[in-house]
Amino acid sequence: MRRIRTSAAALLTGLALTVPVAATADATTPTVAPTSAASTTTCHGLSFKSYPTIRKGSKGAQVKVMECLLREAGRSTSVNGKFSAHDASQLAKYRSSMGFRPLKVGGRIVWSSLLSKGTRPALKGGDTGVNVLRLQRTLQSLGWTKVDLNSRYDAKTVSVVKSAQKQAHQKRTGKATVALWKDLQHGKLSGPAKKKASSKGATALAFAKKQLGDSYRFGGSGPSHWDCSGLTAGAWKKAGVKLPHSAAAQYHRGKKVSKSNLKVGDLVFFYSGPSHVGIYAGHGKIIHAPRPGSKVSYIKMSYMPFKGARRP
Repeated sequence: MRRIRTSAAALLTGLALTVPVAATADATTPTVAPTSAASTTTCHGLSFKSYPTIRKGSKGAQVKVMECLLREAGRSTSVNGKFSAHDASQLAKYRSSMGFRPLKVGGRIVWSSLLSKGTRPALKGGDTGVNVLRLQRTLQSLGWTKVDLNSRYDAKTVSVVKSAQKQAHQKRTGKATVALWKDLQHGKLSGPAKKKASSKGATALAFAKKQLGDSYRFGGSGPSHWDCSGLTAGAWKKAGVKLPHSAAAQYHRGKKVSKSNLKVGDLVFFYSGPSHVGIYAGHGKIIHAPRPGSKVSYIKMSYMPFKGARRP
């Protein structure tokens, strides 16, 4: 009887459940909710504050949930919280099946697609139940954190749905329609715009952009000749931050930043040492001073071995 009461209470508050629910369950571990006839999605996590980009080598509770969701979608993933090369390959196949680029990483649109997977019921203010919770989880995974995971189609849910409909160029009724579900399941919505870069980072990037086309010179620190760390030091000096004229030394300054959380202006390092640095310019690109005989230019980060990133 205690287990039954525990399960019911947890469902009402939007928490994930394991069947059966043990009194000693670890509250930080993602679990599997009971299957509902109203929804084909049975894998859920706890109320995560964020749904990060998942790739080979990723670990943790969110990883376990994505693995579980991919398995429910017909992919042969492990469900152990450790994203292996095989898991990444299965993710790419899922992406391809949904019309996404077959990348081996999963961010907002993959979370949206997996969490919303299932039926497409019409929902409106005042409705309750597992499908409302499924919608709320999906919206939250896209970055609409204002919505509560309470299984109730309340005023906050109505407001966020209107925001999603606006982005999808649909009539802003605040009601979950088949069209909205379809866009969520097929990755048509990107969620609210990510937070703008700090004013200092934007200032540093703006300076770097003005140097595009300048010549490379070893030891160069401007005004028209630069080496890699001279350019980044000059850019951040413009933002009011003093940095040493050395890629290796700059690597130990500021806050460490993961590749998935880069903001414009961040310092991005490459090769061992590291021996090269550039300014993050968004969309997977940096501005850098490459080598003798070259000019300050844009380049895709993927063209060089990533070492790490810092935010001064």
